[in-house]
Amino acid sequence: MSRHFANEADFHQQLINNPDAFPAPFRGAPAAHTLFWAHELTLHDAGRGGGNGSADLLTVDEAGMVWLIEVKFKFSLESGIQVWQGQLARYRKALMTMSWQKIVRYTHRFLTGFEQTKPQLSLRTNLVSLDECIVEWLVAVQADTAPGLSIVSKMAERLRSGNFGIMLVSDYFNASDLAAAQSFAEEVHSGPVAYAVVDPDSTGFHWRVKYFRPGVDQSCVTGAYVTSDFLPEKMPLITPARLRSLVSPACRDLLDTLVYPRLHELGWNERHVAKRSAFDAIIPVGGSSLPLLVVGTSELDAKALERHAKIDGGQTLKINPRFKAVLNHTGNLAFVNAYMKRFYELGWRGRRRENKHLRWGVTDISAAELRASEAAMIYYPFEDQRDHSGREGDAENLSDFFAAFEEMISSMPEATLERG
Repeated sequence: MSRHFANEADFHQQLINNPDAFPAPFRGAPAAHTLFWAHELTLHDAGRGGGNGSADLLTVDEAGMVWLIEVKFKFSLESGIQVWQGQLARYRKALMTMSWQKIVRYTHRFLTGFEQTKPQLSLRTNLVSLDECIVEWLVAVQADTAPGLSIVSKMAERLRSGNFGIMLVSDYFNASDLAAAQSFAEEVHSGPVAYAVVDPDSTGFHWRVKYFRPGVDQSCVTGAYVTSDFLPEKMPLITPARLRSLVSPACRDLLDTLVYPRLHELGWNERHVAKRSAFDAIIPVGGSSLPLLVVGTSELDAKALERHAKIDGGQTLKINPRFKAVLNHTGNLAFVNAYMKRFYELGWRGRRRENKHLRWGVTDISAAELRASEAAMIYYPFEDQRDHSGREGDAENLSDFFAAFEEMISSMPEATLERG
């Protein structure tokens, strides 16, 4: 147990609750007030092994100085090199490549008090931009400084240029963290780098600065005009036609020569339900029309996919059978489990949550579990292979899939009604 904090969440909250204790050397001006403006900020492709990561905390002060802070709780098993050269190097790259508007949108719930971890002051929940949050904070701290919009533009420019601070904060000292911080400053990051230990006691909330290297580039960051609205722009939904423009040329060829023709052979007239990353293909079965297939782009946080496979015009293709719809139509759990096993043999799996990828298609699954979600299986035959990219063997695999899918549909009307 840590001497000072109940758990890592408590550590985060106490750091946020004590902004005035932020060390003066880390501020853009000695007496500048500090705002914690992001918590567990989603960072694209910054997770270990791929997928998204999340930055513990980001701060800004009245001079527009920004720090990314990784908090290490006492029971962390990661070495200093793993944290600095691995995790923080990935976070640095993500912050410099993600769009400013995307970063801002991920701060909304924290700043307006909708997360379990709370901001340092209560902001109005109807604020619609980071600019408004900055202005309200400046008023609360009675700051005599530049308008909020000017600070926001400097924040955006610091993140874009890499002229922001990166810091490790722990509740205990570790010599490997110190050595790794020095190496990180020499080899990776030209902005400010720091390592500090927080050691509160009855006299106050103390930061012990173990290492601090100011930024190599000491030039003033002037910033440029940016928009900082929380509300996301309305993203167009996925339709059969729009999907073609999002996937790679190889996947587009799969759609045009295999997926759409095989669906049309099943009687699909392009009726669908459009969603954010896919559409549900509505397929005639007897006298009914059922949403039996999810067709779309791979999830952006899929760890088995490289970054280039998540960019419009290069995305990969997901084809997911929906077994909840099959169960609801037939009521025949044995029939559903039999075809889940058939698709498992072809490379389709349950999601990894609750180890579904180890059970679905291997053992019989209860009706309650299947009805708790859309029960769609995903193509994930190996740890490093996800969905279809047009790689060698994809066309043959999808042909086998549609053969089994057609067989399932043709036998569904005869399925017995076994509820349970």
